[in-house]
Parts: sequence; C-alpha cells; structure tokens
Amino acid sequence: MSSIRITAVRGAFLGLALAASVSALADDTPTTAGAVDRLKGLGNEAVGSAKRGVGNLTDDEDLKAEGRAQKLRGEAQQEKGKAKDAVENALDK
Repeated sequence: MSSIRITAVRGAFLGLALAASVSALADDTPTTAGAVDRLKGLGNEAVGSAKRGVGNLTDDEDLKAEGRAQKLRGEAQQEKGKAKDAVENALDK
C-alpha cells in the first residue's frame, strides 16, 4: 500500500474518532450556543475529511464529493458559532 493511501486511511479513522467524541461533547457539555455550533462544525469537518479519504482510496467520486460538501458545511457551521459568540460577547458588554 502506498504511503498516500496509508495516510488517507489514518486520516479517515482519526476523523471518525474525532467526530464521535465531538458529538458526545456537544450533547453533554453545557456551553454557549456558539460553542455547540463550533463543536458540531468540527465534527462535520472531520467526517467530511474522512469521507474524502475513503473516497480517494476507493476512487469513489460520489463519496469524495459528499465529503467535500460535508466539510464545507462544517466550516460554515463553525463560522455561525463564531458569529453567535460575537453577538453574545457584544451583548454582555
């Protein structure tokens, strides 16, 4: 197996493990709404990266596209969380 494929497999497993832990944190930890969005966004980015990695390994263009889309959704979700935090911080002042 080439080093690129090994790296992709490692990234896929790491992304899935991170997504599972982020989901648990988002559900169990009392935080601000912005923090929850940021955590869920990180999870979506990780899962999207994992899907892209698996898609690259299997040459599955649909899975690669799905991974790219989920990663972008995660990035947008993180930005939404940052915006919520900014509003909350401005209101607290």
